[in-house]
Amino acid sequence: MIVDTNPTMIWRITVFVTLLILTIEAKKHSQYWESQEQWQEFEEFLKWKKIRELQEHRPQEIKHEKWQPENYEKNQQVPSVNPPPVDQAALMARFIVNQADWVSVATISTRKDIESFPTATLASFSDGLLGNGTGIPYLYLTPLDFTAQDLAKDNRATLLMTLAQGEYCKSKQWDPMDPRCARVLLTGKIKPLKNDSTELELAKKVFFDRHPKLANMPPDHHFYFAKLKIMTIVVLDTFGGPKYVTVKDYLHPPVDNVTEEFNRHFPLEYYESNSQEKYSPTSNMLHPVVRTV
Repeated sequence: MIVDTNPTMIWRITVFVTLLILTIEAKKHSQYWESQEQWQEFEEFLKWKKIRELQEHRPQEIKHEKWQPENYEKNQQVPSVNPPPVDQAALMARFIVNQADWVSVATISTRKDIESFPTATLASFSDGLLGNGTGIPYLYLTPLDFTAQDLAKDNRATLLMTLAQGEYCKSKQWDPMDPRCARVLLTGKIKPLKNDSTELELAKKVFFDRHPKLANMPPDHHFYFAKLKIMTIVVLDTFGGPKYVTVKDYLHPPVDNVTEEFNRHFPLEYYESNSQEKYSPTSNMLHPVVRTV
């Protein structure tokens, strides 16, 4: 058998085999990069989906505008559902008060059967815009109610608000007594608002916006507006005991718009990633230092 050893033929065969190998490898690489691109697109889709889910649970950002009765309606916002971090007690207190629609009011009873005993009732209230409240609880009371009767004799009172009133704690499957289901106690004196005052007009506006069905109460019930003059503030929002917030820090936080500011500094993903961590107790359990933003 005679084998053709023509160099030209050998060169052609070599080139053909080389091209064939390169073609096969190129096809493999093409399939690999196509697969990589598809996977990258899928990862980008997952990121986009996660961002959308976070945005759906995050409150709409609002621009702060000096709050006056005449511009209240245009400032009305959707309520936030994400509390600030647990090391921001002043902001937490403002958040809880702003999110709540009703409050437990503790007074000294004037009822003959339990006279001088502590007692508690429920009252609707508002501190202003959802997401941008004043921090001052405004109440709508009637002399026919036990609360107003008690306050007429002794206007000292304690108000309790908690995130258990909404859906937040339920979404976490936290019992209302769980320390992480934040609550605040405001203690002070409840005083009626003066007639024809600017504050009275503001109280009417913010209260009836949150409680429109109470706008047409019977005239012979003699409802009147009152507010709590706050003296002490206590917050419980995690393990380690209560936190005492000064009235100054509560009423004058270093931000104009409480909800917008702490959501800007501490977005949902930050809070969610830290909410399950074990927080160490403060060095002074009775008077922990409250750090502000």
